[in-house]
Amino acid sequence: MLFPTFEFLAFFAFVLALNWLLKKWPLVWRLFLLLVSYYFYALWDIRFLGILIILSLFNFAIGWFIEKNFWQAKKFALFCGVAADVLALGFFKYYDFFRVSAETFLPKLGFGTNLPFLEIILPVGISFYIFRAISYLADIYQQKIKAERSALDFGLYMAFFPYLLAGPITRAGEFLPQLKNGGAKVIEDLYRHFSLILFGLFKKLVLSSFLVLNLTDDIFAVPENHSALGIALAIVAYTLVIYFDFSGYSDMAIGFAGLLGFKTPPNFNFPYLATNLKEFWKRWHISLSSWIKDYIYIPLGGNRKGAAKKHFNLIFSMVVAGLWHGAAGHFIFWGFWHGLGSSVNHVWLDLKKARLSKCAAIVSVLGKAFGWVLTFVFVAIGWVFFRAESLAEGWKMLKGLFNLERPTESLPILVFVAVAGGMIFLFLEKPLLDIFSKVQARLPFILWLLFILLAFLVLFRMGPETVPPFIYFSF
Repeated sequence: MLFPTFEFLAFFAFVLALNWLLKKWPLVWRLFLLLVSYYFYALWDIRFLGILIILSLFNFAIGWFIEKNFWQAKKFALFCGVAADVLALGFFKYYDFFRVSAETFLPKLGFGTNLPFLEIILPVGISFYIFRAISYLADIYQQKIKAERSALDFGLYMAFFPYLLAGPITRAGEFLPQLKNGGAKVIEDLYRHFSLILFGLFKKLVLSSFLVLNLTDDIFAVPENHSALGIALAIVAYTLVIYFDFSGYSDMAIGFAGLLGFKTPPNFNFPYLATNLKEFWKRWHISLSSWIKDYIYIPLGGNRKGAAKKHFNLIFSMVVAGLWHGAAGHFIFWGFWHGLGSSVNHVWLDLKKARLSKCAAIVSVLGKAFGWVLTFVFVAIGWVFFRAESLAEGWKMLKGLFNLERPTESLPILVFVAVAGGMIFLFLEKPLLDIFSKVQARLPFILWLLFILLAFLVLFRMGPETVPPFIYFSF
């Protein structure tokens, strides 16, 4: 059951009504949300639900063990908890990668391999809820939060359906307090939440889906059959696609959670407006980038152990971010690409701060424009390897940019309009979102309701019959 379907909207309308009716009985309310979250997940595969419940109970118990520091072994308990979570993630997500790697390299060292071939289905959302579990254990160990006393509340933290499939990766300290005493009593920012849902649908159903179905899938599949112009257009288009797809999902998740009374920090903050890579990663998939910073970069030493160690930590952390997306060479390279770029960017910013570069000291519209173009191009090149099926396919796409001998193919005018419109939307999204929210607030209730229903119908009418799957469901 996907967000951009009438089936989900009917399900959510039912949940929304009972969510507010049951608020007067906090225990029943929380139990209801947990059960509908489990039902939502079980629709994908009942076996996935079993994995989620087992991991929830395990991490709930480990959290208690860490806080109580039984036998003065809280560090060992943290290690065991994180190791078990990582092993669970590794088994489902990386087993085939390790099996193929072992069969390739171990015989060269004189060792035999006999690892079984297993048809493993990746449980959707497992990367997200395991990261939630690890942050919970680490925060207890660091005494940022107390271990949750209620298994029901912790189960809901792990399974809350708006966040379950593709985040945001909420922290226990943000989510669990919102369950106490029946949670929120009113919907705050009602119009903003509806705006987020509608903008998310627009980004996914209209912008992302059109570009995927009419441009990016075809050209990334066989770049050698396309001209340099077609490949360049596909690279820019995919840069838009992944933002519209994933930020659209996050917008909807935050909007749906908000209508249920839950506050969620933004997961995207208009990242393609960034004028350097450091700023980009403060704006892109914020719940993951902040997770990587707090639980990998800083524990490694961050910037506290000298410049060389700082740059190693940056690159290593981004490689881990690449591995989180998948155990494949092109994901690792994507992480390394961003790690190296972030390292260079930090050097530049340090020089600028120290006023060792006259160019860096010039803050101008032209300088910001150059920084924006450079950042956008750098990020777009990274997305080529993220989208490609392998490193070789990624290089093939980039090489195609310089194949000027191949005649330019004829592309539908709507494709150019969609790419240009998507680029314009990047700059107008924030003011449009604000205006859309203010317009709703000024409408009488009946007109507002009709406006919302009409907006949903128009968006579904504009979308394709078969909506491409969300990109981050693969991770």
